[in-house]
Amino acid sequence: MKPFRFHMQKVLDLKEKETEQAQWAFGRSVQQKQQEEQKLYRLVDKRNDMSDSLVDMQHDACSASDLLAVTRFQQVVDRQIATQKRRIIGCDKEIERCKEKLHFHLQESKLWSTLRDKAQTKYIEWQNQVEQKEMDEIGTNRFRRQLKQG
Repeated sequence: MKPFRFHMQKVLDLKEKETEQAQWAFGRSVQQKQQEEQKLYRLVDKRNDMSDSLVDMQHDACSASDLLAVTRFQQVVDRQIATQKRRIIGCDKEIERCKEKLHFHLQESKLWSTLRDKAQTKYIEWQNQVEQKEMDEIGTNRFRRQLKQG
């Protein structure tokens, strides 16, 4: 007998490939968010260091222009922090989009795998029926030969 061959195997392969690509995209989006969070942590550390140095400058004798320069630089870092937070929110949205896409592809892939499994089960049942008919035919022929001989 010929082995089982799913007539929609190429579609199943395509769906599995799409699922794999969706998994990669989801992983990349999570990795991107982690990188953006690291950038935010560095900016916050930078701002905290500037706040500490600003406090130190206020205790020590320094010019107003130095204080003003540090304050302006601190404002620049604050804007960078706000921008970085918006990037992280964008990453969260991208992660959610990738998660939904992955979920869709997983369901679709599971559906096609189920169809393949059902087709294979039907094929095996059909094969078993054919085999049983052959065995019945062999048994019937033996019985007829024994009747003729005996």
